[in-house]
Amino acid sequence: MAKKQLFLNYKGGTGKTSIAAAYGYYLAKMGKKVLMVDLDAQAHLTACLNQESVHHEKSLYSVIVNGDPLSEIIIPTQLPGLKLVPSTISLSALEQPLFNMPLREFQLRRALKNVERDYDFIVIDSSPSINLLSLNAIIASDEMLIPLLADFLSFHGLKLLLETLASIERDFQFYLGKIYVFLNRYNPDYPICLESKEAIHKFYPQYALKTVINESQDIINASSVGMSIFEMNPNSKVSCDIRELVKEVNGIYEDAREYAVV
Repeated sequence: MAKKQLFLNYKGGTGKTSIAAAYGYYLAKMGKKVLMVDLDAQAHLTACLNQESVHHEKSLYSVIVNGDPLSEIIIPTQLPGLKLVPSTISLSALEQPLFNMPLREFQLRRALKNVERDYDFIVIDSSPSINLLSLNAIIASDEMLIPLLADFLSFHGLKLLLETLASIERDFQFYLGKIYVFLNRYNPDYPICLESKEAIHKFYPQYALKTVINESQDIINASSVGMSIFEMNPNSKVSCDIRELVKEVNGIYEDAREYAVV
């Protein structure tokens, strides 16, 4: 049964999608069967995996609205073991029909149930929006990963997200297993980064990860050409950070001979 992990932050510009793409790619590189789900109509995750130019006859819209099997829209990527539910602009029109459906908050959860036995991980990248589709993403997930920048607005967004999550758990009798919070674009030379790291561990110790993703142009450059950071520069600092993120969240590590689970 797949572990379903959601990358979400209601504040845009945190680097969420680039990290999610690298995270899922590395899991697949370690031999895990991974399905990535792009829930943003802008299709940034789809572009990060170099699938933006591919024509898709069906989309998640047809799965949710028409009841088509999710398996019909899953596409391969260049890495064996890594599959994708791509996004199209049709997702921007999903809110209204979704609103009128019975059990509207559980439609993504229903769709994923038909394929979750085929994967070890399902990694969902949600748009930075408070809407019905992001609510579906939360209820469909087992765990949430929240990237933050070292600034006031990111912390305000985190507070809003956690308050919203508490409300969702109460209203839908739903419990999200684990929440992980980590800093992205971290630079130890900036006092604000050091202060933000200290603040996360002080105010959110139950969620804070030791791992930080250091500031780097490499991952931005890789995403812009539809490549993984592990293809472009597997030995970069940010590649090491993604490895540590996967290890800390999932207890998975890499050695010289094989990939294994601790």
